[in-house]
Amino acid sequence: MGNLGAALVPGVWIVDFIPFLRHIPAWFPGATFKRVAENFKESARAWNCQPYEFVRHQMSQNKHAPSYLSGLLESKGVPEPGSFDEIVMKWSAAAMYGGGSDTTISTLGGFFLAMVLYPDVQRKAQEEIDRVVGTDRLPSFSDRENLPYIDAMVKEALRWHSVTPMGVVHSSSEDDMYEGYFIPKGSQILPNQWAFTHDPDVYLDAMAFKPERFLATEDHVPERDPHLLAFGFGRRICPGRTLADSNVYLSIAQSLAVYSFTKPIKNGKEVDVEPKFLNGVISHVAPFEVGIKPRSKQHEALLKELEIKYPWEEGHAAELSQVKF
Repeated sequence: MGNLGAALVPGVWIVDFIPFLRHIPAWFPGATFKRVAENFKESARAWNCQPYEFVRHQMSQNKHAPSYLSGLLESKGVPEPGSFDEIVMKWSAAAMYGGGSDTTISTLGGFFLAMVLYPDVQRKAQEEIDRVVGTDRLPSFSDRENLPYIDAMVKEALRWHSVTPMGVVHSSSEDDMYEGYFIPKGSQILPNQWAFTHDPDVYLDAMAFKPERFLATEDHVPERDPHLLAFGFGRRICPGRTLADSNVYLSIAQSLAVYSFTKPIKNGKEVDVEPKFLNGVISHVAPFEVGIKPRSKQHEALLKELEIKYPWEEGHAAELSQVKF
């Protein structure tokens, strides 16, 4: 995903501005983009081929876990090598994982930073969880409709830290006029998603993390739902947006149910945490220190109970490294 993010940065690669350079050989002076592209290509091949071959290998030994790929192979059969069906299976599986892994991690990084900076918000969320869910289990998907403050936190997490601050590049398919501006066919268009989600005319006190902005009261109309902005636009809108939203909700709800997040303590003093964000097509929160501990002895006991019920499984890294593709 790091390679993909680097490849998508606008203005970095000279070949984007002088397209005929794609025909020069990789050894030619100034053709760094060619050599980088070859490395990226090999990474992409491993990304989509290795998991596919790994699942096939496990299925041949009848020790596979149910998954998207195993379900396809069982229902459709093993496609011919190099066929369209095989390509679709490989890339759709890779996209399901890669498309949401980096972006979801970025959203959650922003959320945990916000919890350190806004302890009052954290307490309100935990009070709602304790009141609705109790303290003897974790929140589930079915609890969401009864957790309006947590639902609002999901929206605020998507808005407060814009994961793709300049969106994904679009191209105009035909000449267009917009508010007096002529946009020629083939123009590259960057949607400034950070500006959309921090527009002070839409979001009051836009730089603050305030889930309440999305809750309706007698004297407050909810502000614009960031789901309309955070996942892109038009035909290129994120196809995994509902899965990403569900993952973010569950991570937020279950983390707050059992853990407290605080500023770190050093030499008996609380250390200030400054919100910093890294540049990139996918923007991450800069590394920061945080104190994490179970909220109480009861929550600690729940965590131990869950660890026994759902033990860590042995990974497949060694087996995966031996798969040829």
